[in-house]
Amino acid sequence: MCIAWGQALFTTALAGAVLAFLLEARGVSLVADNLLLLQPTAIATLVLWLVILAGCLRPRAVRTADAEAVEAEVAAESPRDLARVLLLVLAFGACIAGLEPLGYDVSFWLFVLAALALGGERNPVALALFPPIFTALLIWGFRALVPYPFPTSLL
Repeated sequence: MCIAWGQALFTTALAGAVLAFLLEARGVSLVADNLLLLQPTAIATLVLWLVILAGCLRPRAVRTADAEAVEAEVAAESPRDLARVLLLVLAFGACIAGLEPLGYDVSFWLFVLAALALGGERNPVALALFPPIFTALLIWGFRALVPYPFPTSLL
């Protein structure tokens, strides 16, 4: 059995913090309005932690020269891949910074469009339809969950 100790310990520490935060919040108040977003998110996070932890425990495989070569090729990230990741992080930061001045709808629409383009999507129909549909559903979900208004420009 091969265990990825670093990943297992890091995700376990995060899961412990999430569980402590959930228990603290539930200890303060059990009113559904106070736990509306926190409790489902914490439960989903803990379920994902279990999935990641299961992935950290993998059987030791017999290694061949071909398997090692393929693994080394997959593990090596090109500078272009790293630039795309950095651009995606910057796009997310711009999305968060633009929530108030541009509105949630425009900011999320631009971020989804940028994420699709950075992810390699080149179909113009997908680029034209997916961001506004996703954004409309996201804003509708926010309005259903959040009891106070938030700035939007178009929706």
